[in-house]
Amino acid sequence: MYTFKLDNGFSIDLEKNDKVFTPTGTSKVLVEAIIENVKDKKKILDLGCGCGAIGLSLFKNNIVKEPIYASDVSEEAVNNFITNSEKHKCKYIAKQSHLLNEWNENQFEMIVCDVSAISEEVAKFSNWFDVTSCKTGVDGSDLMKEIFENVEKYIKKPGHFYFPIISLSNVDFIKEYSLSKFKKIKKIKRFNWPLPEEMMKHLEALKKLREKKFVDFKEVLGMVICYTDVYEVSFE
Repeated sequence: MYTFKLDNGFSIDLEKNDKVFTPTGTSKVLVEAIIENVKDKKKILDLGCGCGAIGLSLFKNNIVKEPIYASDVSEEAVNNFITNSEKHKCKYIAKQSHLLNEWNENQFEMIVCDVSAISEEVAKFSNWFDVTSCKTGVDGSDLMKEIFENVEKYIKKPGHFYFPIISLSNVDFIKEYSLSKFKKIKKIKRFNWPLPEEMMKHLEALKKLREKKFVDFKEVLGMVICYTDVYEVSFE
């Protein structure tokens, strides 16, 4: 059993397969940002659904117009999502898919994206991706670029797309690329977090990546501080 918690006291108990990605602070801040900015139910696609922490948290907070749509590149994750949707009595349509590829006949009022978005080099230093792939390129932008190129055609207008930019990626490039693709985009939340302890032994390698602008972080009082920014794209 895994419990996903938000700072406002909300929590949800989920079954989590050992082969499925464990939600991180990025998952948490995505949910919090959406709850703070969305006040009615939407037809939602949970892109990179994992065990269902994001999508089912939104369902429990009355933001999902059933059924919830969900996909993940991992078959184990999709099955895990289905188990948890049934447990929490949420109607669902779930598919195994590389990004948006299997949703060609669908449009959504909201797409929430939590696919891998950190530098592939950083992923080698972390246990986050022990059970799933992180084919994001050296600067972490590869999957996000593909999504940015295609997401608009999957949006029922007026609609919204929510995604994170994580500082363990090329923040400036991903931000500039998003601005080149979307007319109406704004940052709606930031979450600062300490670099996980198991990654501190790779600090010199991370500094070299920072010199190349493949990652961004600050060193404060012996701590390495990273951040996640959540962006909202509006399509009208």
